Amino acid sequence: MKPADEGKAREPVPAPSARPSHERVMDRLFQQLLKVPSPKTLAHLVRFLGTWTGTDKFFMLAQYGSNVLVAVLLFLQALRKRSDKSSVIQRLVPRIRALGSLTADARILFRIWAILPMVQWMLDLERHLPVTRNLKLIERLQALSMVVYAPMEAAAYLAMHKILPLSDVVQNELWLWGCRLWAAYVVLDFWHIVEDHRMLRAEAKALERSHGHPTPVGAAEKAMSDDQKATQHLWTQIRARKEALLTQFWVNVGYLPLTVHWSVSTGLISEGWVGVFGVIAGLASWRKQWKATA
Repeated sequence: MKPADEGKAREPVPAPSARPSHERVMDRLFQQLLKVPSPKTLAHLVRFLGTWTGTDKFFMLAQYGSNVLVAVLLFLQALRKRSDKSSVIQRLVPRIRALGSLTADARILFRIWAILPMVQWMLDLERHLPVTRNLKLIERLQALSMVVYAPMEAAAYLAMHKILPLSDVVQNELWLWGCRLWAAYVVLDFWHIVEDHRMLRAEAKALERSHGHPTPVGAAEKAMSDDQKATQHLWTQIRARKEALLTQFWVNVGYLPLTVHWSVSTGLISEGWVGVFGVIAGLASWRKQWKATA
């Protein structure tokens, strides 16, 4: 080796630049996330809130839950027989009411474009008529009530925000008659549930006569014949439809008092009861949509 080459060989090799400590800490922190199993509930919640109905039900629970919370706080304050404006309750109540008002406003705003699926529903109804005369009548009346109700609510809402030039008297009439149409829809839906349940019972009896009782749920699937599997599937569908009817029943139990309350100019129930019935309808609707996005 030449002297010049020797000198080059002795030159120190530069050490790799050290990474900043905060980057190493960040890497270690996020590497711990790899140990956390993928949460199925979180993924389900993302799917749920990714739908228009899911978002509406989330806001619905916030809206009516705030009514319930305000009623509870005011009840607790009344028990203490104090009306000190500097108390925690007095400071919380306006903020909770503001949250309820904001979510209620957002829900009506988002419902404006719900007019389109309602019109589509009415058009599709005549292409796929229900199987019985009663169901055909019920669904036609329901579709008609919603197609009229939706623009009335939208017009009243836009006028309330000074977008449409409608007087307060006209606005109030739109709100009242819109809610009356909504109440009619809910009453018709109870009738729909009765008709559906009657048909479901007839189908269950026919299935029992033709295929017998379902195989116990705990039975091993491998030990079941193809006919038993088919029968099990049919009974599973029957149970699912029955459960869906029960859920819809509770949705209407919550909505009926609200729609009747808003159909009267002076109202019928207190803010707290509005919250209670709204939460009932919200939880039942949440359960229905949660299953739909499973």
